[in-house]
Amino acid sequence: MKWIACAFVIGILSACSLDYGKSVSVEDIIPEFRFADAHFSRYEDNKPTMEVNAKRIEQYKSDGSSYVQGASFKTYDTDGKIDTEGFCELLAADTKNEKYTMFSNIYVYMHSQDLKIRAETLRFDGKSEQLTSRQDESVIIEKKDTVITGRGFSASGVSKSFYFEDSVGGTVTTTDAQETEPLADESQESIGGSQ
Repeated sequence: MKWIACAFVIGILSACSLDYGKSVSVEDIIPEFRFADAHFSRYEDNKPTMEVNAKRIEQYKSDGSSYVQGASFKTYDTDGKIDTEGFCELLAADTKNEKYTMFSNIYVYMHSQDLKIRAETLRFDGKSEQLTSRQDESVIIEKKDTVITGRGFSASGVSKSFYFEDSVGGTVTTTDAQETEPLADESQESIGGSQ
């Protein structure tokens, strides 16, 4: 009887399989650095190139990723003038692959193009200089007197152009002024359709 009980226990233990797959490293789950109310500046040739202010920053050693909560940022051109500024609630940065994703309440203002972008999710690929949104989310673009809303947004930093995949609409505000009248007459035109 004891022999049968031992064989039964050995059979149960040998039938159990434990998964010895990839073990989780402490470096994967615990940040290497954690900062609160942080201010980060980058300089090249004694000129600022970037500034980031954040409520919280976490950086992980294993893959070089960083996560920023409550981020506001500025980038500067070669003359030291502000080129781009904005903010978002959460920023995920993969600095090794130059991929950045912004989430929630995003506002970006590109001074050189006088272009404002508002969105809920945007991805930026630093290598290709492509800025894209999710296909199902609306993005609002403002440039001078034009406001355009659409879905499936993509923009190229190389060609300085942008494109909407679907549900495009917006307004163009024009000002008609006559030389004899000191007050301007404003009118609005609606534009719509998809590209």
